[in-house]
Amino acid sequence: MLDFFKFQPRLPGLKEFSVESYSTDCSLDRLVLGVDNIRCDVRLSPTFCRTTATLAGLLIERETGIWTSDEKKRIAALTREQESFCESYAEIITDAVNKARAAKEIQIDFLAQIAIISMVHTEIRRQYDILIGHCKTAIRRSDLAAHAEDNKEALKLKENLAHVLSVRETVQHTVGLEICGYFREIRESDIRELREAVFGHDLPFLFDLLANPIVHMDKPDDDYFMIEEYDLCLGRRVEDPDRYEIMLSLLRNIYAYLDMEETATISWSLDRRRRQIAAAELPEDENAKKFQLQRLDGWIKHPPNIDVLLDQNLTKRQYQTLKRERADKETRRRQRQRMKNQRLLMGYFLRQFSRTGLLERICASYEMRVLYGDYCPPLVPQQILQYLINPRSRKQIRNRLKRLKKLYGKTFHLWPLNRKVVQMERLGNRKKKAYLLRFLRAFCRYHRDYCCFSVYREAAERINLVTDKKILALSRTNRTLYEFLLPHEQEVGEKPILNHTVIKADLRGSTDITHQMNERGLNPASYFSLNFFDPISEILSEYDAHKVFIEGDAIILTIFEHEGTPSGWYSVARACGMAINMLMIINRYNKKSQAYQLPILELGIGICHRPHTPTFLFDGNNRIMISPAINLADRLSSCHKSVRRIIRKNVSPFNLFVFQGATDEEMEKTADDLMLRYNINGIELNEAGFRKLSQEIDLKEFYGDIPDLQLEKVRLFTGKFPTKSGRYQRLVLREAEIPAVNPEDLSQLYFTHRKYYEVCTSPTLYKFTKKLMRR
Repeated sequence: MLDFFKFQPRLPGLKEFSVESYSTDCSLDRLVLGVDNIRCDVRLSPTFCRTTATLAGLLIERETGIWTSDEKKRIAALTREQESFCESYAEIITDAVNKARAAKEIQIDFLAQIAIISMVHTEIRRQYDILIGHCKTAIRRSDLAAHAEDNKEALKLKENLAHVLSVRETVQHTVGLEICGYFREIRESDIRELREAVFGHDLPFLFDLLANPIVHMDKPDDDYFMIEEYDLCLGRRVEDPDRYEIMLSLLRNIYAYLDMEETATISWSLDRRRRQIAAAELPEDENAKKFQLQRLDGWIKHPPNIDVLLDQNLTKRQYQTLKRERADKETRRRQRQRMKNQRLLMGYFLRQFSRTGLLERICASYEMRVLYGDYCPPLVPQQILQYLINPRSRKQIRNRLKRLKKLYGKTFHLWPLNRKVVQMERLGNRKKKAYLLRFLRAFCRYHRDYCCFSVYREAAERINLVTDKKILALSRTNRTLYEFLLPHEQEVGEKPILNHTVIKADLRGSTDITHQMNERGLNPASYFSLNFFDPISEILSEYDAHKVFIEGDAIILTIFEHEGTPSGWYSVARACGMAINMLMIINRYNKKSQAYQLPILELGIGICHRPHTPTFLFDGNNRIMISPAINLADRLSSCHKSVRRIIRKNVSPFNLFVFQGATDEEMEKTADDLMLRYNINGIELNEAGFRKLSQEIDLKEFYGDIPDLQLEKVRLFTGKFPTKSGRYQRLVLREAEIPAVNPEDLSQLYFTHRKYYEVCTSPTLYKFTKKLMRR
């Protein structure tokens, strides 16, 4: 690094040129991951995917010249499919832009475009495999019809197969660019205006990606592809000094050096030179290094910067134009100064590439262009380049060509290569500059396209193009599916779930009841069904509740709130009303059971609200909900045996009591619920549920004594809510502080800052609150 910079006149810095930066910022990091928690689930229009498959197949047949049916009909079909494909693409991209606008997230638009290109890339390869399969099937049929020796048709079919296999990479590349060319044409029209109207800009990266030839290559570093497409011949071996990474590092160092603030006023004392060399190196801090690399690469990825910095001929032509148009003196002076700066920079670039030996390789790579086709194959372009610049390699290459003379049936004359070696030794400085400028333009374009391809590949790997019905249902239900469809494919289904409330009703002593009834020869299953499960099922629709899970002694219900349906945003209020109704049903059936000396049922109910969408999985066609609210509702509905043993007879109008049996330190260490509960025919609502209820309905607060019930310092809340049928139901809730107690005997130690909420069912309390409302 210390001998990197040679003595030179005062160089202009980058700030004296109007260089521009190129951005490849296209991230999907703000989007929701799909069901595999790794990739984003995307569903593209099935109609569009089928049209793409048909179009890709027809284009492949046209490029290979191998038609699977009547050629005229296939060509006519190709024209129709091209029109249909372009129309479908325009509608899908419009849908993507509108969805991105609705969500206020431009990354949804990125997602759609990357997903479409990825689908096209996959479909082209699949259709090519289908064509190969068609050729093989035709050969098998021909072989069955007659012996291969007597069947000229079989020989032709085998030649067709060999041709299809040999041109695969080229055809896939051509077809991919043609299809993406349709995308570019559509994007340049109304779609571009729509995107700019919505987002204010259109990223050049996504537009350039459609013309990026690397995207459609399975081997993007192939020598022939690099020469024909990018006008480059880069080394790939570890020992090659013209590898892509080395070239990029050299250009970064040059740009970093030219970006130094003091470059224009260089003082070539030893100390100053050392400081400038150190300044050109990348910083040690990782974040600063990353930022610096992005800054340098932004300039390198913009190929026109090379002409701005180095193309003296272009600037000279512009100057002559200014003279003819009689531009003002200052404008012409700036143009003359620019030519001078470019001459200095070209000399600097020339020295840096010469001292590393890269200039000779660059000149050789362009000098060999007229010759390499005569020797490749059997050689590769890099071997021709080595022959021109490395005398030690010539003997080995000569011997290789002699050995392969018989195999290829021709003699490889070496005199054109030897003449080219002599010409290179006489290569003038002007031509070297022209070759260097040509190389830098080509390399910057390749670097830009390769970076765009890397960003695309990384984004495509994060996309799961979903077609399986089960995965589609699972992802759509969990609101992790991004769908980009044609207008006639838009489904009007269930609106997205905003949040949910879970009700858990747990039967007390079900094991003992089952044992007692079996001992008496009675049927406990029908008893639970007729007295508990069936009556509750009948009132589900009144509260818009749904069954989540049923087991022998418990039932779990949920009430959803859906987007765009404010009339149904009473999930907590309706859950409380549902719980009260469940206890009323149990009490009614208990009176009947007592008359016939049957066991009575006791419940504990927990209600938990979650301000989030639940997740779902599918067991066949059965949708199974997963939510933390289920576990918490289970805790709220529980009743500790030790607490019930102490509170043998509850004479209070309340049926729920919550105690803290653990220390404050133990409570702080875990997120688990360590509370002790007495819950016999009680209903507990979690704190988040109470806050949500306060938003749903107008809750009136009462705090004070209730002498009729011998209650002191009671805090009650009451309000009404509408059921789904439009009937109004009153709620009464009690807020109480949780006391810290000795778990052995529930003796009170102190009151904590925590609170619990009971949905009351006492008729006396409801009468009392009704009187309060009349005052």
